[in-house]
Amino acid sequence: MFITTKVTILGIDPGTTRTGYGVIEKGKRLKLLSYGVIETHGGQEGLVELDKKLTGVIKKYRPRIAGVEKLYFSKNKKTAIAVAQARGVIILSLNRHKVDAMEFDPTNIKSFVTGNGRSDKRTVAKFVCLTLGLREVNGPDDAADALAVAIRTSFEKID
Repeated sequence: MFITTKVTILGIDPGTTRTGYGVIEKGKRLKLLSYGVIETHGGQEGLVELDKKLTGVIKKYRPRIAGVEKLYFSKNKKTAIAVAQARGVIILSLNRHKVDAMEFDPTNIKSFVTGNGRSDKRTVAKFVCLTLGLREVNGPDDAADALAVAIRTSFEKID
């Protein structure tokens, strides 16, 4: 008898006031469960808000594994520090809820999803739609980017 194990995977694209998330299920094929953007007010209160809202997503979908985009170093140190703080909250939240976390750099995600590590956001969104059988990803680019992270994560060995 052939049994297909289904695994729920969460992809996260961290941001300072907007963090994208995408939830997919891996079985015989990839299936979209949900996606969206967690919006916060920034600062310390925003980090607490991010934790609460991400906890809601985790509790609702119960992912077994999550992929988190690594920080792309930018020239703006203030932005880089704020994104690093958001990533810390995300990793802590995942670990607190016993979700295994993997990290991928943006070039690796783009290369895996589109075949080109220098793809623009529009191309990434197009390939996400092709992979998941969608017409389009509604909302900000952060959601499509998070789905790309989830797709990338789905091809890792999951025990």
